[in-house]
Amino acid sequence: MNFLSPWFLAGFALIAGPVIAHLIRRVTRDRFSFSAMRFLKESPPRLSKRSRIQHPLLLLLRCLIVAVLAAGFARPFLRRDLPLAPVNGAPQSVVAIVNVSASMQRAGLWPAARQKIADLAATLKDGDQFVLFSASAGVTELISRERWAQTPPDGRAGLVKNVLASVTPGWGPMHLDAAIETAVAQWEQMAEATDSTAHKKLVVVSDFTAGTRIAGLAGLAWPKNCEVVLTQLDPDHTGDAGLHWLGWAADTAAATTAGAPPPAAVARVSVTQGITNPARDLHLQLYDDRTGNILGPGQDLTVPAGDEQVALVPVPADAANGPLRVELTGDTETYDNKLWLIRPTPRSVALVYHGPHSGDDLKHARFYLERAVAGWKDPVVTVRGATDAPAAGAGQTPASQFDVVAEPLAAADAKALRDRLTAGGFALVLLNDPAMVDTAAALAGETGWAPATTARPDALFGTIDFQHPLFALFADPHYSNFATIHFWKPQPVALPAATKAAVVARFDDNTPAVLEVPIGKGRLIVWGGDWSNAAGQWVISTKFVPWLESLVERSLGGASHAAVAEIGDTGRLVSGPAQWRAALDINATFVNAPPMSPGVYELVEGGTTRLVAVQVPASESRVEPIPLDDFEKLGVPLHANPADSAAAAALTPPKPSPGTQTATVLEGRQKLWRWLLAAAAVLLACESLFSYTLARRAAAPAGAK
Repeated sequence: MNFLSPWFLAGFALIAGPVIAHLIRRVTRDRFSFSAMRFLKESPPRLSKRSRIQHPLLLLLRCLIVAVLAAGFARPFLRRDLPLAPVNGAPQSVVAIVNVSASMQRAGLWPAARQKIADLAATLKDGDQFVLFSASAGVTELISRERWAQTPPDGRAGLVKNVLASVTPGWGPMHLDAAIETAVAQWEQMAEATDSTAHKKLVVVSDFTAGTRIAGLAGLAWPKNCEVVLTQLDPDHTGDAGLHWLGWAADTAAATTAGAPPPAAVARVSVTQGITNPARDLHLQLYDDRTGNILGPGQDLTVPAGDEQVALVPVPADAANGPLRVELTGDTETYDNKLWLIRPTPRSVALVYHGPHSGDDLKHARFYLERAVAGWKDPVVTVRGATDAPAAGAGQTPASQFDVVAEPLAAADAKALRDRLTAGGFALVLLNDPAMVDTAAALAGETGWAPATTARPDALFGTIDFQHPLFALFADPHYSNFATIHFWKPQPVALPAATKAAVVARFDDNTPAVLEVPIGKGRLIVWGGDWSNAAGQWVISTKFVPWLESLVERSLGGASHAAVAEIGDTGRLVSGPAQWRAALDINATFVNAPPMSPGVYELVEGGTTRLVAVQVPASESRVEPIPLDDFEKLGVPLHANPADSAAAAALTPPKPSPGTQTATVLEGRQKLWRWLLAAAAVLLACESLFSYTLARRAAAPAGAK
């Protein structure tokens, strides 16, 4: 007898409670006085046996109840040496998964993996089913069940050898949980095609590094009559030094070399050293990825085993906009020693202010607009008047124009602005005067708009649609409080019944405060008041700058996308359908599938082409092996070498007690605790009946029958 939770056996000590209770001699409860007794002298009763147990059968029942409950909570099971492999002649449904992630490029791993799969295939019988998957960020079927069945038995070993000869490890991360889920689904298809009682076996051949994703295995429903065999491969060299991307440094002064011009940008990279990797000298160097030329001096690094060091890599001004490559030398394993970098070009926006006001006049909105956008990195916003010439620069027109209307527009100007809105532009109209309502109506292309009045001049926002893109930034309850922002010169609008304008916010008297009107591909935003310190507290509130930035970003199509991502996570680079092409390969063509190799790529999305960089996943540098016991904790039915299974013996190292099942599986199948709890319930009923009988006897008067 074995116990899964033996610490509950300490409950046997509670048996002492009933024993002590039965050793205590009870005092007679009923006393009867006789007249003749008052002439007798009182004396205490004599006890012949002080340790005499009262009602020993009742005591036995109570002790048994405590013992049975303690044993049940300890979850007992019977250790059995059961053959887990099928008996000779019984069919098998075997699914094999071979790891092809980036860490499998280490010396000695891939040849060993191919040999293990070949050994497994050689031991399968004619009636066995077999499916082979390769797994990384995704799962690829290398040998299907149908192809295996159609291949003659004497040609199956050659089939496996030929298929694996054309497969090599890739560059992606290892999502083992997703691969095992695919294998479990494959078992169901095998059961439907042939005998549902066939023994199910899953063989995983991998290096099982710490970067392997296995969290998804928790709670996975495993079918009956299945086993999982984990084959952990050992590389020729232990440990690894990895190079990882952290981002662009905000301050370039820290990486400026004495006597050298300041760099245009500074890349922050991380160099990690494995726990089992001996400390060694490493060298970091920046290259122009197009020409292969060295850019600037290199850096010598000494990173102790199990440690990490952040390095700053300055980028010269003449190479800041091109594709870059950072290489780490001095490491035995080189698959994760390169980084490809792209410095994204900030988007530029011209904020055109329609009004006679100066940027130095704090009584008008332009003053607050110029100070709100100062220092923005992306997008970079320049504020100019509608009659001002574009700022001198490279002679290029900004990629986008955002209009702020603070004065009534002439008919020609209104038509030109409406045409820009129809083509996809954004404009904001400030109702700083009742006459501005006519300008807003003309831009919206509607009639029937009229100025409205509020109940009081000191207005607040009453209701706000936080689901609308204009205020979605403040949807979180921590940021949705607008009760402290007063508007001293509100200008609401009375709208016609057939308007296309959406009321996004209302004042506290329910009059419209903020409107949005769709015009072609663009949007017109109407603000019911002015943006100045005299008109209200909006422009000096903490919500003004984030709101304005989200509005400008929305006019550009949304927040900027990252330019650097890892393989398997390239979705963060795009927001919809896109096409990819290797940037440095003149013969490459655009494809719809995201890249699965590191490097620099041209990305076409929405008619715009830009460069992006794809890296080896940082998780693939965590090459320390994980304990295989972690799989058992996640509920994976691991078994030691099953009897009569030469395949498993070739794939797994020998362990003690061959052919035994894990304690969790045995206890889960036997469920002896249920019988013990049932026995405790029966004993408790007997104890209650016996106690009731004894109590009735003690309460009966003397001589009663």
